Amino acid sequence: MRDKKLFRLLIIALIVFLVLNIVFLSLKIISEFFFWIVIIVIGIFAYKYLPKMRK
Repeated sequence: MRDKKLFRLLIIALIVFLVLNIVFLSLKIISEFFFWIVIIVIGIFAYKYLPKMRK
């Protein structure tokens, strides 16, 4: 039960981080390069590690 809540919290944190990343890009707080680096890193994490954590 605890692992399921932790997994859900991790996913929510990643979504919030992605939304903040988009907001920061639109406000010109971060550069486009950093924006894409964050998108790629979270994408790789979601593709490779989240399915392993779910099982």
